[in-house]
Amino acid sequence: MYELMNGMDGLNGLMKFGNHWVEAVGDCPNLEIHVSPDDPFWKTISRNNSWKCQQSIFSRRVRVISPSNVQMANGSRRAMLEKMGRLADGEFLRRGDMIGVSRNGLYEHYAIYIGKGRVIHYCGAGADFGGEVTIHEAPFSEFLKDSKTFFVVWFDEGWPVKIRSSTSFLQYAPLDVYDVMFQRKQRRVFTAEETVQRAQSRLGEENYNPVTNNCEHFAMWCRTGIAESGQVKKIMKTINLHRVS
Repeated sequence: MYELMNGMDGLNGLMKFGNHWVEAVGDCPNLEIHVSPDDPFWKTISRNNSWKCQQSIFSRRVRVISPSNVQMANGSRRAMLEKMGRLADGEFLRRGDMIGVSRNGLYEHYAIYIGKGRVIHYCGAGADFGGEVTIHEAPFSEFLKDSKTFFVVWFDEGWPVKIRSSTSFLQYAPLDVYDVMFQRKQRRVFTAEETVQRAQSRLGEENYNPVTNNCEHFAMWCRTGIAESGQVKKIMKTINLHRVS
């Protein structure tokens, strides 16, 4: 649908597909550091209670500042406005969110958050792939397992961007595919209630396939109506490149 026309503007984190500029950078690596509330190189563009989003006067890069003047995030404008709202609310997750968690950088597991600390995901009993793998409702702790952080796949007008729960991390995960690969196509996005209903409609399904019907296919289908997996696409692209070379 969209062709990469002008490459990527590394300074501002923008990519152009046709006539549409996409904020491909999203949620950038960040360290929690104290900043000056009167820094002349940053201007405040939005407030949420005592939280602020500030934009650099030299680029489009935006940062999130806590009430105690700590930089809690930095990245592209719309992603930071969204993250500030979630941090200011004191409840990062919202009903209907598509969420993901990295399993030690090896792969990512996905689910739909349905509220009150519950998710619906395609998962085995006690392990992502172990035993009988079904679509079932589970506590958020089953989804998170030993991980301390997770991310929300937030759809910016149909363009997916990862918003991380962590406010201090130094690098992108190896499979952080939504920043570029998946932003080549705009998607219809269902409302939160529609997303939850779609997830509930498939409870009990036992047709798991790691290539054609995995946890990410399921979560993307619930949120957008399109069953697709960035992880599978990335693997297939790598295989094809090796075949060509």
